[in-house]
Amino acid sequence: MTIKLIATDMDGTFLRDDHHYNQRRFKRLFRQLQKRNIRFVAASGSSFPRLAREFQPYVDQMDFISQNGSVIHHGHKFLAAYPIEVTALERVMHILDRFYGPQDINQLVVSGPTTSYVDQQMDAKNFAIVKLFYERVVRVPDIRQVFSEYPDERFTKISINFAPHIDLNRVAAVMDGYLPPSLIVENSGFNTDLIGNAQGTKRNALAVLQHRLHLRDDEIVTFGDNENDLGMLAMTSRSYAMQNANPVIKLQAAHTTDIDNNHDGVLETIEQLLKNDY
Repeated sequence: MTIKLIATDMDGTFLRDDHHYNQRRFKRLFRQLQKRNIRFVAASGSSFPRLAREFQPYVDQMDFISQNGSVIHHGHKFLAAYPIEVTALERVMHILDRFYGPQDINQLVVSGPTTSYVDQQMDAKNFAIVKLFYERVVRVPDIRQVFSEYPDERFTKISINFAPHIDLNRVAAVMDGYLPPSLIVENSGFNTDLIGNAQGTKRNALAVLQHRLHLRDDEIVTFGDNENDLGMLAMTSRSYAMQNANPVIKLQAAHTTDIDNNHDGVLETIEQLLKNDY
């Protein structure tokens, strides 16, 4: 069956642990994808500006699913977003304040489609990490007041990076008990949870692109390594969990890559698929 779209998660999947990828190999492979009219989609928990930086030479020939599916771009063109109601955002902040203190949270990031916000009290080390994943970041006097400070912003995601002593399974249990039904919490790796509109998932965002391109499920190939990739992996019979993924993720995907993210696992698999595709 002919491949018409390839969607891949970024960190822990397409990118090495040092957050880079094999530029030369990708350039060669991307030319092959274009010749075959195969769309390449970057699907990540981080922001569109970060993804646009990673793929700067190819932006206008790609699609982007950012913030775990809350924001969708076709090249630089904004397609759709799944915003969060302000009352729901305030509810999340209340829950965090009730159950967790400053020693429990390293990074708290509130994002709109292209701009992310952090508290001005965030230290330089954590701010540098946030900039790596979100690119366009604004410090605000009080992150809990960001909703009233930016009333015209369409907030789409809250990212919480917890300290190592926090068990994310317990976080999920707390959130499931207190979050409004309109919101979903997903683990994005690196001890980070992303909270957003329940409709803003990678699977739903990919379905938007699928509908635009009139694609069948079996014309799509997906790659992932974490919980937030499960929906995307489950939608097609041509899904791949990374060799370095958690065993639970591997069980949900149709296939597992032969090699891990640090050794071009995605690119190697795509090359093999193109050799066998017809």
